[in-house]
Formats: sequence, C-alpha cells, structure tokens
Amino acid sequence: MQPMENSSYLEKISLNDKSIYFNRMKNMPANYYHWHQCVEILSVSQGVGIALMEHQQYTVKPGRIFIFPPGKLHKVFVEQDERNIYHRTTLHFNGTQIEQYLRDFPRQQMLLRQLCGQGEKARVFDVGDVQSVIETLLGRFEALVKSKTFSISDSAFLIMQIISLLPHQEQATGHNTFSVSIIRWIETHYHQCCSLEDIASEMGCSRGHVSRRFHEETGGTIQEYLMMRRIRQACELLLHTNGSVREIAEQVGFSEYAWFITCFRKNMGKTPLQYRKTYASE
Repeated sequence: MQPMENSSYLEKISLNDKSIYFNRMKNMPANYYHWHQCVEILSVSQGVGIALMEHQQYTVKPGRIFIFPPGKLHKVFVEQDERNIYHRTTLHFNGTQIEQYLRDFPRQQMLLRQLCGQGEKARVFDVGDVQSVIETLLGRFEALVKSKTFSISDSAFLIMQIISLLPHQEQATGHNTFSVSIIRWIETHYHQCCSLEDIASEMGCSRGHVSRRFHEETGGTIQEYLMMRRIRQACELLLHTNGSVREIAEQVGFSEYAWFITCFRKNMGKTPLQYRKTYASE
C-alpha cells in the first residue's frame, strides 16, 4: 500500500446530532492504518482479509465483529476482487453520550463502558450464530437513517441490542505472525534510530526477506508502519503535553526537525502546531 498524499492516520469522524455515523459499505476494499476520536464497531457480512491491532493479526470474515475504542490504532486489509467481495457495516459513535441513554439498563451500560471506554483494548467476537439477527437490526436501522426519522435514542437502542448479542467472552484469538514480531520490536524502539538493517538483524534474516514477509502479511511496508507509529505518538504528545514541536520531534525518533514537519503535514493534513490548536481543547 502506498500512502496517499493527503491521508491521515487520524480518521476524524463527523458525528451528527444523533451521536452516530452509520455506514453500510459493499464492494469496497480496505487497506490503511487509522484510528478515530470515537468508538467504531465493525460488522463483517461478506469477504475475507486480515486485521492488525494490539500487535496481533486477526482474520476478517463473515460473522465477526470488531470493536475499536477511541484512539485505538488498527488496520483492516481486504483485497477486493470478483472472488472476494467485501461487505461490512461500521458504526462510529460517542460512547459517553450513548451511555447516558442506557441508565435504565445497568448491565448493558456497564458492558458498553467496558467495551468502548477510552484506553480499553480492541476486541473481536465471533457472532456467526446470531449474524442473521444482527443483519436484520442493521437493515432496519439503515431504513430509519434513510427516512431521516431516527433519534439518538434509536442509536442507543441499536448499540444496546448489538452488544447484548455478543458472547460473554471474546472467542476470536490473534496470531503471532512474523509481522507482529516486527511491530512489537518497533513499539519498543520507534523513538530511536530504526533502520531496516536493525530490524533484519533482530529477525535474523535479510533486509529483502523482512520487507517481503511484512508486506505479504500486512499489505503495507515497514517504513510506512514506523512512520505511522511515530506520527501517532507525536499526536498524543501534542495534545497531552506542553513540549515544543522540536522536542516532540526528537522524542518520537525524528533526527531532523524539518523532515518531521514535512512528514507530519503530509500524513495529518496540518502542521504540528495547527494540529495542536485544532484538537487540544477537544
């Protein structure tokens, strides 16, 4: 995957006055790293691919639901062709606002808080036995959205029904693939000088083998992931510390200040200072 000129790893979702962004997508591939300022529930109804999150790789397949809390970095990679048609539904919502509408349903309210709270881990559930029920709920809600007659209470009711249908325990487990080992190494060393030679030496193989295996398993490049990880950390520091832009650039592994500004603007669509001014108060 080649990064797009104006791509942003922070995919900021514009929530409407119903506190939800509902999207049914058919025949559309997926292949990019991103995170949101809000919760995302991804329900897969057709197609097979992979998802990377929490340093683990999961299979994307029908009857599987992914829940990504706010700020949780993830990537879904599905190649779209005539033999692999990808259909999914995404629900992006403000968990804090939705939670208020579940005050008369304490068990569901607590479950929503556990699944969708800031800092919670991303989760994967197999729901094949109730997939038809979930598809019916999503279809009915889609009709409400199109008729423009739904309210925030309808949004809360949909989410409550979906989380009520989830198994009590996560059933899907991730796989420790070759690429995950690299990602874990990057998580520890991204703020240092990380060359492809360093990574290849750590993995005990050649540069070409490391690059090829990582691309085969994730659909992206090591350089792209490393850049994304540094930019993501820079975003966190810009929003939650008072460090100068130059100090933050050094902390996340950029030895050249001008190069940091260039990379940040290319990936986030704003300079670091513009990003801080735009989002620090939210």
